[in-house]
Amino acid sequence: MTERGTSSTLVSWRLLWRLPLLTIHVLIGVPLVLFTFLPGLRNLPLGTRRLHEHGHLTWSGLMLRIFGIRLDIRGRLPDGPGLIVANHISWMDIVMLHALWPMWLVAKAEIRGWPLIGVLAELAGTLFIQRGSEASRQRVNRRMAALLRRGYRVGIFPEGGIRPERGVGRFHARLFAPALRVGVPVIPIAIRYDRGGDLHDIMVFGPGQNFFTNLLRLLAHPPCTGRLTVSEPLTAGAGGRSELARRAQAVVSAAYEQQ
Repeated sequence: MTERGTSSTLVSWRLLWRLPLLTIHVLIGVPLVLFTFLPGLRNLPLGTRRLHEHGHLTWSGLMLRIFGIRLDIRGRLPDGPGLIVANHISWMDIVMLHALWPMWLVAKAEIRGWPLIGVLAELAGTLFIQRGSEASRQRVNRRMAALLRRGYRVGIFPEGGIRPERGVGRFHARLFAPALRVGVPVIPIAIRYDRGGDLHDIMVFGPGQNFFTNLLRLLAHPPCTGRLTVSEPLTAGAGGRSELARRAQAVVSAAYEQQ
């Protein structure tokens, strides 16, 4: 059998077991996770975490395993609230960050309409922002500030979207404002997918791909490592949010290249 034929057979076999597992994970796992979010249950202590946090982390971790992604976390999140800033490669980044900690995430409004991911993102705690809308940005900024004051962690992808090019793009500063307003640190996190080399071109949407074709491609792909590198927290300097965004971008870029 040719190498191409062998590869096609392996792809078929991965879909044969991963796709049913994903279906079961969604149909059974999502209601179970929602159960842990019910009032009166969500804040029940379970070890060092609350019940809904365990449910959220477990569901996200199993989602990664179904896709053959082994989570590798380098560093640790500091205690307390903070603004988490990360580079953006794939919709799978959302699952990766939720597997680190069940944080609130800011995402583009279009994701709300995506099958499966849109519903899950909203249930998990996502603030949807309309790109190009100043009113939407201000509304999300106020909500972010309120969550940070209440002690939550909030995550953003400050590149403003997924870039087709490999590497870390420019971090836009506007969504850094709530961290300065509330006085919480900024926590840079570098995301990278690897299997003996950078898998950026595999994880991003290819030309003409929609969500379903990308999902199937990721389900069929061989196992890989999803790496989160958590760097030391940053606090604001004299340059305000713009200077803070530049520093965070430099830290994430350096961590990404060193992985």
